[in-house]
Amino acid sequence: MLVPLQNLRRCSLHVLLALSSLLCGSFDAKADNPSLVSFENDVAPIFATHCLKCHGPKDAKSDFRIDDPELLANYLEPGDASSSSLWTDYLRSEEDDMMMPPRAHGGPLSSSQLSLINVWINEGAIWPKGVVIGTEPASPVVAAEVLPPKPLVDRVWAFQGYLHPATVHFPIALLLVGGLFVVVGFRFPILGNSVSLVCLFLGTASAIAASVMGWSFAVRQGYGGWDQIDTDSEIFWHRWSAVIVTTAAILTSIIALMALRKTSKSLSTIWKLGLLAVAAMVGAVGHQGGELTYGKTFYQDAFNELFGVDPNAVPNNSEPSQESQSGPK
Repeated sequence: MLVPLQNLRRCSLHVLLALSSLLCGSFDAKADNPSLVSFENDVAPIFATHCLKCHGPKDAKSDFRIDDPELLANYLEPGDASSSSLWTDYLRSEEDDMMMPPRAHGGPLSSSQLSLINVWINEGAIWPKGVVIGTEPASPVVAAEVLPPKPLVDRVWAFQGYLHPATVHFPIALLLVGGLFVVVGFRFPILGNSVSLVCLFLGTASAIAASVMGWSFAVRQGYGGWDQIDTDSEIFWHRWSAVIVTTAAILTSIIALMALRKTSKSLSTIWKLGLLAVAAMVGAVGHQGGELTYGKTFYQDAFNELFGVDPNAVPNNSEPSQESQSGPK
């Protein structure tokens, strides 16, 4: 009986020594690599692949850039992912108008990608100096999670939003032509009244359609829904300016119908003045939309091409500076 007992003691000693070596080894490894997730190798490639296209140097939607550490820090609570706006309001949002990236751009992120970002935030959301998003190799392709199809109403709502870029030009053209023929009507009343009314009614109908499509399209493009209030964003003013123009066009159309029924000259004057105002507003909103799409210097570039102006040319000063005349001191 003594021999088995001695063997048991030896085995127990060996097990304790093995556990001690494993624990010491794990502590040493943790000391060498204190973070489980590397921002440069794990998180930055995810941001570069899924976020940089819409929130980068070329297109910073909602004035947010994922490659700017200071801007990103406003949406983070280092050490607490559950209190970080980036995590709770966008990455883990179940609402299509808040989810980032949007479904149209491959959202939501996979479970493994979300886990990496979650651990990174909980470990302090450390962004090492010198790490630039966009220069790292793209993250490996991860199979998208299979999601159940959305209800038919939601799919139809999303579908018609894609028609906004084609539809938005109709109210701009019709209301502008209608305003033009109001002016023509001062010289040719019959022609001016009939054409202006047709343009007003068709322009109002197309303005309603374009506005509805625009709100749906904005959600698909990641600009958010009705509850997105950011008075510093140009897209915010563009969207609500379009709603104001549409509302003004509707009111002007109602007054025009009343003028036709009652044959009222005063109401006729009111709807014509209203159409002129709506034409001016829709022209301004259309111009703003063009700048948002093609850049603020789009029209300036066109005139530079027409007049042969080189915007990068440095003007030559005909008179030398006073310092060059007096020479070095």
